[in-house]
Amino acid sequence: MATPTEYPAYLYSALYTNKLGEVIGLDEVQLLEPVPVERIPKLIAHLADTNSYLAYQCGLVLAAWGVREGILYLQRLVDTRADKTTGFEPHQLWGEDNLYDVTAEALGIAVLSGFDRREIMEIIKRILKLYGECFFESRLKRVLIDFNEPELLPAIKQAMSLALDYKRYYQASQLLPVLARYDSSYAMSQVILFKSLVAQDSRITYNLAEMQTYLPTTQV
Repeated sequence: MATPTEYPAYLYSALYTNKLGEVIGLDEVQLLEPVPVERIPKLIAHLADTNSYLAYQCGLVLAAWGVREGILYLQRLVDTRADKTTGFEPHQLWGEDNLYDVTAEALGIAVLSGFDRREIMEIIKRILKLYGECFFESRLKRVLIDFNEPELLPAIKQAMSLALDYKRYYQASQLLPVLARYDSSYAMSQVILFKSLVAQDSRITYNLAEMQTYLPTTQV
């Protein structure tokens, strides 16, 4: 399987460089404005590439640019549970696949690129159903905070419950700031539980503190 440095020059440029040809990396390419439309056909052509990692990278960029083919590619990764067969985003510290966290971030950028918000919300709901079984670092958290979409509230509450069931206590606590933005009373009702879990994972204190920044001043 070819590595990025072995990609054809045109493809490496499409995935990793700005309009001046300077290497800025995949994350920054997703944020290019205006979208370099001349790159789109090249990337779409590789969504079915035998190199699954290359196809995945093309999907991320296209989705972030609001291109339907990229959105549908990421949706298939979620629906087919690609994490069970391929390690796309192994975390350097924890060794788990951060695939759906990174996917959610690209979908969040797609909304900013003008893609239909309702369609993206439906995919985010599917991702939230994986929040207990799968690893998430913090990118989905940021997407949810930025969306502030009341329709997602039931799925967010369920996701927190799933993470607790899987004993992913810190991951569950990542949703405290989100819930403070969506339903501050519910978020406050969870504080005692998460304070009791700090002994299990001290990082929970960071999310308890961040939660305070999203609470109405009357509840702080």
